[in-house]
Amino acid sequence: MTEQSAAPHNLPPAPTPSPHMPASNGDPFSREWIARLPLSDAELCRSAPAVWLEKYGCVATGRHDIVRAILPDWRRFTSTAKPCDDPFSLVPPVLVTEDPPEHTEVRKALMPFFAPTALAQYNAAFAQEADRVVTEALDRGSVDVVTDIAARFVLKVFPDMLGLHDEGRKLILDFGDAAFNTVGPINEIFQTSFERAAPAFAWIEQHTTRDAVRPGGLASRILDLGSDGTIAMERAELLVRATIAAGFDTTVLVIANAIGALLAFPEQWDRLRADPQLARGLLEETLRYDPPARVQGRTATEDCEISGVQFRRGDPVALFLTAAGRDPIKWDEPDRFDITRKGANLGFGAGIHLCLGQALARMEFSAIIDAILRHVAVIEPAGEGLRFINNAAVGWAHLPIRLKPV
Repeated sequence: MTEQSAAPHNLPPAPTPSPHMPASNGDPFSREWIARLPLSDAELCRSAPAVWLEKYGCVATGRHDIVRAILPDWRRFTSTAKPCDDPFSLVPPVLVTEDPPEHTEVRKALMPFFAPTALAQYNAAFAQEADRVVTEALDRGSVDVVTDIAARFVLKVFPDMLGLHDEGRKLILDFGDAAFNTVGPINEIFQTSFERAAPAFAWIEQHTTRDAVRPGGLASRILDLGSDGTIAMERAELLVRATIAAGFDTTVLVIANAIGALLAFPEQWDRLRADPQLARGLLEETLRYDPPARVQGRTATEDCEISGVQFRRGDPVALFLTAAGRDPIKWDEPDRFDITRKGANLGFGAGIHLCLGQALARMEFSAIIDAILRHVAVIEPAGEGLRFINNAAVGWAHLPIRLKPV
């Protein structure tokens, strides 16, 4: 059966406040609120199954069952319109802002590149680079886990895989910062990040063309999809940029967030060292406890009810993954970090928008954590950390740590 878009793109503008839920005059996109994530989101969403955000004219929910139901339901909740949409965004409008059939065409073309079997060829290079990064961090003793471990590792292995040139790679993080800010409102955080990212946008435009990328790299192979007519060349070019936008900051953040959680719950580090097979549990629990991707947006295409909450056609809906991971209805002791916890989290999304690059993110995370477990006996805080201020990406901007070797 041919897939058809479930909703027209001319949905009505943000409606008047919903009579079906309490209203909040709080601002989830203020610096003060973001600095307290993910607890601030969890507190808002624990107050009611859904609330109307007066400042932004949208529904907010972090109830796990509601978020889990809406994420894959593209027919009743479209991704083509969402809260805080910016029609002039410089971020590629592809994949995450599409529904079938457009989304299906592109995802099907990309999936072979991100399958675990296709990614296996990079395992050795990832492990080698992770060893280098961790041993050099150990030589220094005190480092910033964000800049000296997570970002240093990711900014080497992923651009190498893509086939990007070496010079200027650090600008990619500014590009990703700006890209994630577009998920939220056009506020001071958004504007500051876009001003800072101006050189990054220029770098991306210059270094992702057919002539600029290295032959045989992932970027070159995505562009081949345009050359051979699998998809339009314009969409292939957008996909390269979308891959860059989505693939850096979140991986850096989830690595740093995992270390931050182990510092806060040192008994979990002891448990992990005793059983390195729990590294997968470390990732899953980090995606629940302190997920790098904060929020996804949808718009209701029809009047409907989810878990007792009434949604109206045209209601913009903000789905807070941060709060879903701390929902006490779903999770026992949700504010406790436990790498042996069972249960599926929503950190990589769900449904047709399940993170396409999750196998790659898992490989990168596994490589760096495995290297840490091989070489590091003790991880201690070495100063106060600073949280990353972004509308939609969550984690540490700086996290000083002290390492002691095995």
